[in-house]
Parts: sequence; C-alpha cells; structure tokens
Amino acid sequence: MTKHEKKVKVSTVTDKNGEKVKVFEDLDSFENFVKNSADDNEFENVRCQLNYYPPFIMHETHDDPDKIKETENSHSKKFVRHLHQHVEKHLLKDIGNYFHQPLKFKDHHKKEDFDHITWSYNDEATLNDKHFNLNIEVTCHHDDAMVAVDYKTSPIV
Repeated sequence: MTKHEKKVKVSTVTDKNGEKVKVFEDLDSFENFVKNSADDNEFENVRCQLNYYPPFIMHETHDDPDKIKETENSHSKKFVRHLHQHVEKHLLKDIGNYFHQPLKFKDHHKKEDFDHITWSYNDEATLNDKHFNLNIEVTCHHDDAMVAVDYKTSPIV
C-alpha cells in the first residue's frame, strides 16, 4: 500500500432496535458512501455512523494519531471551535453537494454537558422526486479527539 492509499475501514453493527448500521472509521469512506447512495438513488432510508479524527487534528499531527495531544477534546474551546467550523463549512456542505442542493439545516441545536458536546442538524430535501428527512448528529467527548457522526435519512410520505 502506498503512502496515499488508505485502507477502507468499515464494519456493520446491529443497534438496539435490531437495525444494521454501517460504521466508518475514516471521513473519505463515509463521504464516498453518502455520495454513492445519492448517485445510486438509494438515499432515502440510510443509517450509518462515522468515528474519526477531524482533518484539522490529523493535519496538526502529520497524520499520526499517537501525536494527538490529550487536551484535544470537548473541554478545549479551540478544539470545539475548529470542529464546529469543520462540520458546518465542510462536512454539511459536502453532504448538501452530494444531493445537488444547499441544505440549510435551520433546525439545529447544541447540547453540552461535562462528558460531551453534541450538535444536531435536521433538514428536509428532495432528490429525484423523493422527499426525505436528513438527521445528522456530531458528538465530541471530553476524553479524546475522536468525533462520532450519526447520519440518518428517512422518507417523508
């Protein structure tokens, strides 16, 4: 494997409702999956998760997770600010581009406690005459820089 090739890390787990959920371990694989589901017209009932170190953290550490500082977590104002910026200016924007429309996510909120911060984004969209809900939750925790994304779409009937 060359320096620029990445091994795709994805697994399938069953949630508490018996639903199968794909879990991705890198942002590129997750984004490719979302883009392909939109391109394949199989986007209106999707559930997947992503657990990853944000790009700004990997850039700082020269792609070496062992060099991530212990202070990079939800207790760091700088980390939270950069993560929020990454989510809104890159992650959500890219997802909107996959659906060929700008998503506004007017229904969004932040929930914060000592252990974690969660941003929830909800919107409705239409693609290929299919109307659907899009729900994305992004969570960072107090003990490391790992970020969890829960992505769900559901048809509106």
